[in-house]
Amino acid sequence: MQSRRRRAFVAVVSIAFGVTSVAVAGSAAAATPPQFGRETVVPASGGAEPSLAIDYSPASRGRVIYVTGISPGANLWHSLDGGQTWSQPVAFDVNGPSRGSDVDVAVAPDGTVYVADLNVSHTWVQASTDHGQTFNTGSPSTPEADRPWLTTNGSSTVYAIYHDFATETVFLCTSTNGGAVFQPCIQTFGSNNTSAIANCVSNTDIGKALRVDPTDGSLNIVFSCSTTSDASKSPPYGPVHDYYMSKSTDGGVTWNTYTMYTADTSGGKSPTLSNFWTSFAIDSAGNYYALMDGTYDDNTVAANPYHVFLLTSKNHGLTWSPPVVVDKESDGKGTHVLSDITATSPGQVDIVFYGTTATGEPNGVCGSVAAQGPCPNGEGLPDYKATNPPPWRVSMAQSVNALDPSPVFTQVPVTVEYTHYGEICTNGIVCGASDRSLLDYISVAADCAGDAHIAFAGNPTELAGQNPQVYEVDQTAGSTIAPPAACGGPAILTPEFPGSALLALGGTGIVAGAVAVRRRRIREYTR
Repeated sequence: MQSRRRRAFVAVVSIAFGVTSVAVAGSAAAATPPQFGRETVVPASGGAEPSLAIDYSPASRGRVIYVTGISPGANLWHSLDGGQTWSQPVAFDVNGPSRGSDVDVAVAPDGTVYVADLNVSHTWVQASTDHGQTFNTGSPSTPEADRPWLTTNGSSTVYAIYHDFATETVFLCTSTNGGAVFQPCIQTFGSNNTSAIANCVSNTDIGKALRVDPTDGSLNIVFSCSTTSDASKSPPYGPVHDYYMSKSTDGGVTWNTYTMYTADTSGGKSPTLSNFWTSFAIDSAGNYYALMDGTYDDNTVAANPYHVFLLTSKNHGLTWSPPVVVDKESDGKGTHVLSDITATSPGQVDIVFYGTTATGEPNGVCGSVAAQGPCPNGEGLPDYKATNPPPWRVSMAQSVNALDPSPVFTQVPVTVEYTHYGEICTNGIVCGASDRSLLDYISVAADCAGDAHIAFAGNPTELAGQNPQVYEVDQTAGSTIAPPAACGGPAILTPEFPGSALLALGGTGIVAGAVAVRRRRIREYTR
């Protein structure tokens, strides 16, 4: 079993002998499943909804990692050594009227770090050129926004997409000068698909995030909707179950919308398939991947457990495969929500999610916000105060043939400890009596060795009054997917990150006192 140091050495030798990263990833998948070090709480965190981004610039080569979270307020942490140690939190959007609502982070090819924080009336976007130690003044974008996501394209173009509260549509805001000024935002629902527009007027969930197709430069956004009829049965927002993708081939000026998936609602079925937020990725060859989390019928969850489903497209999102189940409990049951995906070479993906072996409605209660009650057939999961509440753990499913009609997934637990007990609410701001303490998502990315890095929220002692905290965990051994194309080829990683490749932080590479005093041991864990 190779350690992180051993993996770095193998990467160098592989390049010297002409072995490709794809071949290494494929052979590793046949050998041993992924393994992870012990999860660590990032310093002084007390919140949730972490986003994770990796710096693939030539100076960093995937060793610099950023995590943002609501903790409370909007904060960023950085690691300069591949996740072994973490800085203290750096606050951003410090003057925002309601800072810390929704946050995100993205890294440009030149290493510039962009962060976003939602203030509802607008989203404030800021940039850092010193590894997140300080941020510029920033600028506003996304008026009347909900759930903004950031994407970079080259070293100066920044995209912010968001869900508009008033119109239930998705908007794109573009900056071509590094976030200094954002152009007027453009609505992305294409008039070519009138049924999509009609179905989304009641409730829309935006997917994360906008993706730029590396083969043709098109801009692509995934979103999911519920109909007015759904909302009338469960006001104010009905269950989300139909999926669409909008594409622009002219830099975001005009858009076309394509249907990805339409759920079966016949015979009184109540599908709910956005739990929560939809994650979307494009690999180096322009193949598309999207996740749905949920059930084909919330009325009969025991027979239709909450799964993570994968949709793929080999023609740039024009048509999509039927959904396939990603998670693999031994009995096909369990409950699985809040997934995220990263894709690198064709068919090679890492997918993470919260999962429990208990089968049921994860929110614990059913009905409208105004009239919540027991779920049909008593299938709601109990809350954390119940006797023997269901334990949740973060897991990862890895595949190197995800484009196949029947892909193979290797599923492993990511966390040593359980991260949560009882309900996990997936209804956002209308959770009502359910437990929304983890908020709405987790995050995964692969470094230049193909190792996965995951950020998630956890509160395993919630009954004792613990607020959620932001955790980060790193893959240390086992099979990997291919490195991202942004790494510029197979990884060349040295055991110790060269200080000359980073800014001289405080003259020693890291400001004294900025890094957590607790240094995590990088070791292998047998699950």
